[in-house]
Order: sequence, then structure tokens, then C-alpha cells
Amino acid sequence: MKTLRLLLACGLLLLTRGALAAEPTEATATTFLAHYEQIRAALADDNLSAAQAAAKALPEAKAVAAAASITDARKAFKALSTQAVGLARGRPGFFIAHCSMFPGGADWVQTTDQLSNPYWGKSMPHCGELVK
Repeated sequence: MKTLRLLLACGLLLLTRGALAAEPTEATATTFLAHYEQIRAALADDNLSAAQAAAKALPEAKAVAAAASITDARKAFKALSTQAVGLARGRPGFFIAHCSMFPGGADWVQTTDQLSNPYWGKSMPHCGELVK
């Protein structure tokens, strides 16, 4: 019986530690969003090489760094944006925007309230709407 209780207690401890580790720290979130913004700005400027360089500093952005084209980088950025939106929601200084024109619709985070669409770049820089 003691062994069973000990095993249960260890299991709970491991589960609790795992749940706490899954929550990003403030510093981790800030770093992620800073690198994300560099990628977003480069894509909005149609600058694939700058987006790839910025993506190399962010482990979650490997697909952007390895993209063969700006279209591929933008598709990879869409997945990265899901995480960014979750981290930015409710934080001052961040704006969440949505573009319904990108296949399947796409959200992104930016640091200004003037739209700068990373999915269409210079061809449609103001396409979208702020949702925050």
C-alpha cells in the first residue's frame, strides 16, 4: 500500500512539473514574440532572406528558416502565428490581426495598430483587420 501511494505521489509530481514546464515564462514569451516580430516584418516586406535569418534564432521557426520560397515561408509562418497569438493575447503593445484572403484565413501578431500583412507582403500590405 505504501508503494502504491509513493508511486501515485511521484506520478502527480511529474504531471505537475510537466504542466508547469509547459507554461512559458515571461522572458520566454517576450523573446519568442520579439523574434516572431522580426520574421513578420520581413515577410511583410517580401524579404525572404531576412525572414529566414530571423527564424534561425527561434527554434519553433525551423520551417520558416528552411523555406524554399516566400510562399513556403508564409505557410510556415501561419503555424507559428498560432503560438504567437496565444502568447500575445491580453498583453499590452501587441495587436492581433486576421486576413481572410490567405488560404483558410490566417491570424498574426504585430506591434502596431497599422496593418502590415505578412501573408501578402507589399502586394496587399493593408489586407486584413485588427481583431484585438
